[in-house]
Amino acid sequence: MSIDSELKKGALVNFIGVIGKMAAPAFLIVVNRFYGPDVFGIYITANIAVEIIIAFLTSGFKDGALIFVARFADDKGEQKDLYNALANAFSWSIGFSALVLLVGIIFGQDILEFAYREDFNQGLSIMFQFMLLAIPLMAFERVVLAATQGLKIMKYDALSNGWLRPLALLGFSILFWFLEPNLTGMALAYLSTQVLLFFVSVWIYSRELSWMKLFHGFRTFRVDKELLDFAIPQNINMTLNRFITGIDVLMLPAFGFSPTIVGFYGAGSMIIREVKAIKMVFSTAFAPYIVRFHKEGQSDKLSHNFSKTAGWIATLAIPTLLLIAIFKQDLLAIIHPEYGGASTFMFFLLPIPYMYCSFSLAGNIVAMTGHSKLTLLNSIFVSAANVLMNLALIPMFGIIGAAIASAIATITLHSLELGEARWIADAKLYLKDIYKPHAAGLISAITLAFCLFFVPWFSEGLIEKIVLATIVLGIFGALLGGDYIRRVQKKLKNAT
Repeated sequence: MSIDSELKKGALVNFIGVIGKMAAPAFLIVVNRFYGPDVFGIYITANIAVEIIIAFLTSGFKDGALIFVARFADDKGEQKDLYNALANAFSWSIGFSALVLLVGIIFGQDILEFAYREDFNQGLSIMFQFMLLAIPLMAFERVVLAATQGLKIMKYDALSNGWLRPLALLGFSILFWFLEPNLTGMALAYLSTQVLLFFVSVWIYSRELSWMKLFHGFRTFRVDKELLDFAIPQNINMTLNRFITGIDVLMLPAFGFSPTIVGFYGAGSMIIREVKAIKMVFSTAFAPYIVRFHKEGQSDKLSHNFSKTAGWIATLAIPTLLLIAIFKQDLLAIIHPEYGGASTFMFFLLPIPYMYCSFSLAGNIVAMTGHSKLTLLNSIFVSAANVLMNLALIPMFGIIGAAIASAIATITLHSLELGEARWIADAKLYLKDIYKPHAAGLISAITLAFCLFFVPWFSEGLIEKIVLATIVLGIFGALLGGDYIRRVQKKLKNAT
């Protein structure tokens, strides 16, 4: 099977996983309708904090596991190096997770009291009592999934993150609502989900990798300096990346915004950021080939696949963003009637998934070619700038200020990555492969803005918005052209 076919096949498997994430909108509705906006506001704040922690503990080690497995898997003589790298990845990530769990138990309440006012830190304290217990389990799961991706097996990540995680979280949140319809119930739902995924990851490891070779790797353990040199900066880098995308939610309660307002903003943010999952349809399948092309010095193939994949992602992401721009208020009202008010802030969040889906493959190239220190410098700079922008803009503009700060930070980060991918790996974006969806999207967005500002009829009701969506998407499809759309459809279909 050719590399192109393998890439498309892996992309299709991930696409199936993304379909499973349809449970995520259902989860948003269940939490807000069942538990209430206040609980959701506290939950999303705690969840972002835990995601930042787990990124700090595991991101570099799981990326390192993917790189080393992809590098050694095809050579039977390098199995010892492969399992020594895995032993290192498990040891460091799970060990640090246990340390963070201990620190959280001892000092967690003091940290919360310092950062947030009483009504928020009491709720967060309840959430963290359970959520922190899941961190070592999540560390194991993420390293296992990364190792299978290094083997170019994409179905397990799609199964775990694409299907089981959102569905389990939805199911457990409903179950525990009958038992504990409060913050404790939500926290138990989160922990139960992670326990289930941990056992699934044990099963996945047993199917695809060797426990005996891993135990031998632990018995003959030696510190893998190359892995640590990559993983530690990458851990910090991905922590700051997650911090960049979540600092707006974390800082709103610090400025005194209520759990309901934080939940309102968080719900809109989650709706828009779910579009970023479209990138995962292709990027996870693409990652092992970044390693291969760079190792073999095939910069032309890397650039060609980089451009082609970025074009596919943009073709799917841009119309999705146009639909969200049209139906944003209706989407918030579905989640909870209290959210049916002003939704203007969501316009300012749209550049985040647009930049991510269109250009952030460059960041994958920088990371997967081993330049974790460079990505770390990017994240340090952008994180500092984002904090300063939030400090300045939130008091002035409230949740719109938080959205603007996050959008500027995202644009800055991915612009830096584009230049660095070309500098270190000679990876270029070919205009002929990517211009069509962006040009079509620009004209469609201008049409949408004109209709919203100068034709009030299009904003009067659901039917009118459906008509507007039909016009905008029709323009987008017509500008792409039937041949282009058929080629994209064929690429996905041929992946089977």
